Amino acid sequence: MASDVGEVVVHLDFKVDEDRRYIATGNLKSQVQIICQRCLGPVSYDLDIDLSLAFVYDEDHAKKIPEEYDPVVMTNGEVVLSKLVEEELLLALPIVAYHQESGCNPAALKYASSTDDAEDEVIKPNPFSILAELKAK
Repeated sequence: MASDVGEVVVHLDFKVDEDRRYIATGNLKSQVQIICQRCLGPVSYDLDIDLSLAFVYDEDHAKKIPEEYDPVVMTNGEVVLSKLVEEELLLALPIVAYHQESGCNPAALKYASSTDDAEDEVIKPNPFSILAELKAK
């Protein structure tokens, strides 16, 4: 992360469903600053995460949750909402981030380009071509 400053808009609806499961559905929105792997400058990245969570007491109950929900195992019957939101934001970040090429430092683009400095591929003769000639005789 390039910066830890910013805001997160959190909208969550909590309910108990017909199977008596504790459910939270909603959305997280934020704009974060992460590091461009090409020029090492900050890149703005928009996060828009839809959540469908089911709160469970242990891993055994988590296995029984329908696929439409992500299980959240409660520790001592509690969930710390700020930690839950932080984990969801971290999971939504891209593994590698880049500016669009026009947004990067021109010097970084020069060194990051694989076509500028790449050596031309030398065509080597096939070592089995001699065998093909012998077979033809």
